[in-house]
Amino acid sequence: MYKYFRIAREKIKENKRKLIKRGSILIAIVAGVGIAGFVTVYSIAKSNINYTVEEAKVMALQAVQGEIVKINKRLDLDNFSFEYNFKVRDTNNMLMEVNVDSKLGVITDLDSYYD
Repeated sequence: MYKYFRIAREKIKENKRKLIKRGSILIAIVAGVGIAGFVTVYSIAKSNINYTVEEAKVMALQAVQGEIVKINKRLDLDNFSFEYNFKVRDTNNMLMEVNVDSKLGVITDLDSYYD
């Protein structure tokens, strides 16, 4: 068994530069494909925006009467669109989370932090 490890170690020493060069090229290709994929998904999601933050804010406030404390926008990979996440303090001073889809303009989730 030790003999095979020694042979493999010698082959690696002999071809060290080639291995490093090929490994670097492989890493660059994988990174490039990953970046290209992300840019493609992001551009598709950006073109799917049918409702602005202001329009989504109105929808969230219709669902939960109160004051918006925080707004987040995240990429939803399930349907290649953005989702607006609103934290709303309602009239009872309870914190509610309302998610609105930017493509369809519907409330996808309505949660209370205290349930």
